[in-house]
Amino acid sequence: MIRQLLDGVLMVVLNVAIHGLVLGWCIRQLRLDRSGEKRSFLGDTWLLSRLAVWAILAHLVEIAVWGVFYNWRGVMSGPEMSFYFSAVTYATIGYGDVVPPEDWRLLASMEGLIGILMCAWSGGFFFATVARLYGLQQFDRATGR
Repeated sequence: MIRQLLDGVLMVVLNVAIHGLVLGWCIRQLRLDRSGEKRSFLGDTWLLSRLAVWAILAHLVEIAVWGVFYNWRGVMSGPEMSFYFSAVTYATIGYGDVVPPEDWRLLASMEGLIGILMCAWSGGFFFATVARLYGLQQFDRATGR
């Protein structure tokens, strides 16, 4: 059990690093400070589409890292099954058609938790981008505006 916790912590740190690198790169590439630039619906849609694609690619890389780990440790019967199990676990879909051996369930649970966190991070990043694009300000409770 201690070995699984240590492996899980390593995998969590790796996932956070991957996600941070990709979203940091997105900040630099998408040029979110667009003040003075004339905006259009198509331009905003293109920017948000690129952000969505990069966020999904980050998630897929993170899923693949878990899949490689499961395959390397012999948790699943092969690379395809390892990747599939990782995908449904990371996304917390959990169909139940493939389950890990009993002694690997703690690690799989950790993948589900980090998947939730990384998806929330992507969602928050997406929301912050939309707020910045449309100049949304924090709602002021005192004035009601």
